[in-house]
Amino acid sequence: MKKYLSKLGLFLLPLIILGSVALFFYVKIDVYGDFGKKDSFAWNYNFQQLNDISTKKLLTIDRTYNSYVFGSSRSCSVYGCYLQTKLPDSRFFHYANWNETIGGILAKLQYLDEKGCDLKNIMVYIDTDYTFDGEGKLSPMDHYLITKESKFKYYYNHLISFFSNFDTDKLKILMGKGEQTSSFVNRKLDPITNDFNHECSADEIRKYQYVQSDEEFKHKMDSLKKSGFMYERPKTQQYKSPQISEEEAVMVEQIAKLLEKHQSKYFVVLTPLYDQQKLNNKDFDILKKYFKSNLYDFSGKNKYTEDFYNYPDRIHFQNYISKEIIDSVVVR
Repeated sequence: MKKYLSKLGLFLLPLIILGSVALFFYVKIDVYGDFGKKDSFAWNYNFQQLNDISTKKLLTIDRTYNSYVFGSSRSCSVYGCYLQTKLPDSRFFHYANWNETIGGILAKLQYLDEKGCDLKNIMVYIDTDYTFDGEGKLSPMDHYLITKESKFKYYYNHLISFFSNFDTDKLKILMGKGEQTSSFVNRKLDPITNDFNHECSADEIRKYQYVQSDEEFKHKMDSLKKSGFMYERPKTQQYKSPQISEEEAVMVEQIAKLLEKHQSKYFVVLTPLYDQQKLNNKDFDILKKYFKSNLYDFSGKNKYTEDFYNYPDRIHFQNYISKEIIDSVVVR
């Protein structure tokens, strides 16, 4: 028995040493920013959750906000700095997440409400494909203050996520060479508004109205269309199957009540997606019941969705569309 245990120990020792070294560098590199206070924030790697980064930023930044943007990655085309020019005395924070659900939006609003934050102005982007997917469940990678789970489980989820499907890219990250990996995206987040992929300035706001339409861009898009990536949409208006569950309808009601509680000036926008599908009428009626005149529908067939050049990757639309949406719904 002693021989067996001795052999087992000799076999396991290298694995234990290797695991300890990997764990040491994981904590040292601190990919998720879990183990130390950060002075700056960015979306560095494609596996990081925007909500997680943003919540950490809210916890450390010395600034009081009274206005917020919520939604999926489509809402990243909403510029908080531009909204501030349209809504007097507003101080915006962009609080989006990838593939955001209605439950994720509610959880963030509840978190801000519990903190005693002012919810003066709110912009919400709702997608016909993601928002009501998965019964409104939160991503397990969201910050623990949003999911209401323990810190231990939160750290554990990050650890398991990083080391699962471990490859050369992640090894390079542990070695401090993350910028050489395919996971490295290095997208800026504005230090104040948390706007995605730009730092706010008068020049950035001027460029907000820019429409990509040069010959090189059009040639690339035409090639994508020929390949079938930019597929043909039906000629007649199509509708999604019913999506909003009873639980999600309750979430919609809770969001509306929270915004009413804070007497928020708010805008709920149904985004213009490439597939041109509208919400099922039953689902639309649920949103209309609770959001009333604060609901704005840009989904389905319209001047934005008809032009396939507006969708560089078929999933997201050009930034200028969000500017025009803001201009059409936000009235001083």
